[in-house]
Amino acid sequence: MSDSNVVPLQKRRPALQQEKEHQRKEKKVAEMRQRFAKALPDKPTPVKDYLKKKRAKKQR
Repeated sequence: MSDSNVVPLQKRRPALQQEKEHQRKEKKVAEMRQRFAKALPDKPTPVKDYLKKKRAKKQR
């Protein structure tokens, strides 16, 4: 019996965790976009600006 399509769980788990974390972050950013769109409809990139400012503050 050939198990060439079987991937050990130890190899797959980090990829699954990264994908899950990515999906969680994307969901959070989508929610932020909706909130910012309601609060600042005339600003072109409010979420990107907010995240850039937050990153800059962390690096200080």
